[in-house]
Amino acid sequence: MKNTAQKPRGPLTHRILIGFFTIILSLLAYWLLEFVMNDIDSLPGPQLQELEAGILDKSLLERERSANQELAQIEQRRQDVVARQASLEASTNSSRETMNQLLEIQRLELQKGAATNEGEAKALTDSKRLFLSNQAKYQDLNDELENLREQARAIQDKNSGVRVQLEDQRAAANRQYVGLRKQHERKKASLKLLVLIPLLLIAFYFFRVKRGSLLAPIIYATGAALLLKLFEVLHEYFPSRYFKYILIAIAMALVVQVLLYLLRMVVSPKKEFLLKQFREAYEKFVCPVCEYPIRRGPLRYAFWTKRTIRKLILPEPSGQATHDDPYTCPACGAMLYEKCPVCGGVRHSLLGYCEKCGASKEVVVPA
Repeated sequence: MKNTAQKPRGPLTHRILIGFFTIILSLLAYWLLEFVMNDIDSLPGPQLQELEAGILDKSLLERERSANQELAQIEQRRQDVVARQASLEASTNSSRETMNQLLEIQRLELQKGAATNEGEAKALTDSKRLFLSNQAKYQDLNDELENLREQARAIQDKNSGVRVQLEDQRAAANRQYVGLRKQHERKKASLKLLVLIPLLLIAFYFFRVKRGSLLAPIIYATGAALLLKLFEVLHEYFPSRYFKYILIAIAMALVVQVLLYLLRMVVSPKKEFLLKQFREAYEKFVCPVCEYPIRRGPLRYAFWTKRTIRKLILPEPSGQATHDDPYTCPACGAMLYEKCPVCGGVRHSLLGYCEKCGASKEVVVPA
C-alpha cells in the first residue's frame, strides 16, 4: 500500500499565522477588486446639461432668461421698499412715543393750572407733522409694493407659455437622460461581471484541482474576495425582487454541490476518507463497517457506546500477558484484527500499518 499517512500540520503558531495571512490576502484581494470596480464606475456617463443644450429651444431660453432677470430686478426693488418701510415704521413709532409723552406732560400741567410751554407746543406740532408725513410715505411705499407685484404677475403671465414649452422640453430631455443613464449602468454592470466571472471561474478551477496543495489558502482567500464582490455587484445592479431569486439560486446550487459531494463520499469514498473513518472507529472500539462494539480483551464483557467509551472504567491489568487473537466482527463478519504476515503479531486489519513492526499493507474495503 502507498504511504497514506497524514502530512504534518505544523505547529499551532504556524497554523495561526497561515490563517492570519490568508485573511490578510483575502482583504487585499477584495481591496484590489474594489479599485477595479471604482475605475469602472468612473467611466463618463450621459450629462443632463448636454442633453438639454441640444433639445431646449434657444429663443425660448433667451426669453426665459430675460424674464428671470426682470423678475430678479423687481424682487430687488421690492426688498428695497420693504427695508424703507421698516425704517419708516421705526421713525413713526418714535414720533408716536414722543407725542404721547408731550401730551402727558400737557395734561399734567393743565391739571396743575400751569400755562402751556411754547417749546413743548412746538415740539408736539413737529411730532404730529412728522408722524403724518411718515404715514403718508408708508402708504406710498405700500402702493409701490402693490405696483411691483402687479409687474411681476404681468411678466409671469406673459411668459407662462414659454415656461410650459420649456418644461415639456426639459421633461423630454430628462426622459432621454434616464434612458441613457440606464444603458450606462448596464454597461458598467456588464464590465464588472466580465472582470469578476472569468476570475471566479479560474478560482473555481484551481479549487477543484489544487485545493489539497500548498496553494489552498491562496485559492480560498481570492475565491472568498471574488464571491463577496460578485454578490455586491449583483445586489447593486439587480433589483431586490430579482436579486433574492439570484441569491437563492446560487445558494441552492452550492448546497446541491455539497450534498452531491457528501453522497459521492458515502457511495464511493476515497481511500483517505475511509482510513480516517476506520481510525476513528478503532479509537472508539466499534466496528468500522457496522459500528458494533468490539468485544475483545478487557472489553469482552463490558458494555459501552461511542459516547460513553471514554467514561468506561476498565479492570486493572492482572500482570499476566493477555492472549491476543485475530478477531472478526460478529455482526457483519468483517475481519478487524488479523495476524501480520511479517512479524506474526495481531494487527488492525483495516489500517495501513502494523503497530508492532510497522509493515504496510493495502487496505481492502469489506464488501
